[in-house]
Amino acid sequence: MESYLLNAHYDLVTPDGKIISIHLKDEKSAQAEVAFEGISPAFLGFSIDIELISFNLKSTLAQLGLDGFSDHIVVDPAASSARAMISLIAVDPLGIEMLALLRKGVAVGKLFAADPRRRVRDPDYLLRMFGRSDRWGRPLLSLGGMHGSDDLVVEVIDGRTVAYLGLREGVALYDPAIHGFVPTIARALESDIPVRRFIDLHQYWKARIPRLAKEGHLLLVKTAPLHIRTVFGHVVQELLPQGFRHTSASLLQPDTTASGDIYELYGSSIREISDIPLEFYTLEPHREHVFFSDRDQLQAALESPRSLFRAFETAPAGPDQASVFVVKGEQLENLTPHDWITRESVMTEFPGQAQGARQALMVERYIHRQSAYPFLRSIEDGLITSQGVLLSRYFCSPVLKRMLLADLVQRLVKGIYFQTPSLRHGEFFSFEDRAFLIDLA
Repeated sequence: MESYLLNAHYDLVTPDGKIISIHLKDEKSAQAEVAFEGISPAFLGFSIDIELISFNLKSTLAQLGLDGFSDHIVVDPAASSARAMISLIAVDPLGIEMLALLRKGVAVGKLFAADPRRRVRDPDYLLRMFGRSDRWGRPLLSLGGMHGSDDLVVEVIDGRTVAYLGLREGVALYDPAIHGFVPTIARALESDIPVRRFIDLHQYWKARIPRLAKEGHLLLVKTAPLHIRTVFGHVVQELLPQGFRHTSASLLQPDTTASGDIYELYGSSIREISDIPLEFYTLEPHREHVFFSDRDQLQAALESPRSLFRAFETAPAGPDQASVFVVKGEQLENLTPHDWITRESVMTEFPGQAQGARQALMVERYIHRQSAYPFLRSIEDGLITSQGVLLSRYFCSPVLKRMLLADLVQRLVKGIYFQTPSLRHGEFFSFEDRAFLIDLA
């Protein structure tokens, strides 16, 4: 269970893969073998059809005139890794320069698992995010403004929600100095040094240029500044106008803030492109920034004692502590023993105030041994962002008072359900428990 509480991953993507071998076919194309290491055990690509996994090129490379496609992907859940054969092509002269500099160790992109179960189908799921913000005041979803924009049109196409993002007039071009900067970019990609902002320094905006795709040229277009915190956005290739193709750098991650506004296109067209179609994939439920008031199914399930008793029956057997944080009704109805975090129920004697430093250390260790602690800590760290309820075999220990009464935890924990009043006293609340109940109330 605790594997999904790691900060380093989303379960639909892998870390960036690096080239382990590359063969240039000619100046415009190459074949590369790419290794993806340290993939989260929760990566959905380990459990869905391999045909649903695609390669997503780094935006840095796409903006420099490259595109890439996966020819063959092999995943290895036991080793938390994957291998892919990637075809790389240069779509313009700058891409030819960049392609010649790629070598072993360069990070080129990640794998994306387009799990159809995560595809957003109801437009209201997106629209209700407008006007809402995270704990730092950043919009959950916006395009050019906190409450939406006339440049965004949301429709349902083939059973999925598609947002059309209006494009600004004109195109982005490079100044001549970019040619001297390309070798630096290649070296930076070997060392995982962010260079996207440096590329921006070499781009300038040219208004009144038609947004047409021309053979042998990369077309860089822009939308209004985009914020995405609650979903993955993905360019829908088949909905682009005839003659246009977007590079495989087509994924917008949920940490997109005031960026995600540039798109890389190529091909050959006789008409201008006016907008970019995006489809969306949801995050893990605990990272969706969803409010408890939006969870009708969860609220209805919590009003049913039968649903609650059935949920508690899924906890691992035994007297140990067990806790789980539930954020949606479907999760409550389908809990398994694997979903619960358990901790051995060990009593601890504290030395008293005469040994203040030692007592403080032992209390801190005791807090860490509570089964609810990983969930509360993940809320504090910003990993859990959706409101929900805490289910616990025993009523929470008073040592967790400081965490449960913290502002961030109070905002997200909308209820505590437990089977047994006290770990120490069984069916009876202790005086400390009663005081704790009053504080929570």
